[in-house]
Amino acid sequence: MQLSSNSTRSNVVGYSAEAYRQRENGYSPEPIRDRLWNLVGDQVTGTVLDAGSGSGGWLKRLQQRSSIDKLISVDIVDDGASQIEAVEFHIRDLSTTGLPCEDYSIDWMFAIEVMEHLANPRHFIQEAKRSLKPGGKLVITTPNNDSLRSRISLLLRGYYPAFCDHDYQVAGHITPILEVDLQRMATEARFSDICFFYPLPGQIPGLSVRWQALLPNLQGKAWSDSLFAILTA
Repeated sequence: MQLSSNSTRSNVVGYSAEAYRQRENGYSPEPIRDRLWNLVGDQVTGTVLDAGSGSGGWLKRLQQRSSIDKLISVDIVDDGASQIEAVEFHIRDLSTTGLPCEDYSIDWMFAIEVMEHLANPRHFIQEAKRSLKPGGKLVITTPNNDSLRSRISLLLRGYYPAFCDHDYQVAGHITPILEVDLQRMATEARFSDICFFYPLPGQIPGLSVRWQALLPNLQGKAWSDSLFAILTA
């Protein structure tokens, strides 16, 4: 999700549309999109909804897929996604309002680095389930708060690495999500299946070095900074 830059921003913080307009450069990291594209890019078909599109980086990738019939974009503010050709754009607060689609109408839905920005992620998960066709997929990425680095940070500093004051006030990271939280939300919304992936490397606490630079075979929840999840309706 992209959050607009504004050099004269006031002290508005939180999750309102005005707060988002005044935040600085909250782009979804390109390595996350790269790995996600490698994971599911060749599977995406039909009607696709991208939640929290920002400037539309993921939408532009999806447009490479001839198997996609329709692209829908939803965000709390318009940071450029509405200008992308052949994309149906809607302004929505994903924490409080419904998605702009009928029941059982979406084949694939993406929320890339979005959940941590939502005041009410359960509402979004329930709306996603309502909107997806049976067997449809909701794909989520969010900071991994179950990693060893995250647990050490919580123990020693009282917050997760991606949820310090700067992340809260500038990037809009207001809701840390654990694997168990997503599992519970998916179960409550009656998704039929949920799979977790931890495909990206993780940083060693206190250093600008990745675990995998020292031990390349380290993989999984404890050693990654990113959580990927695929929920099946």
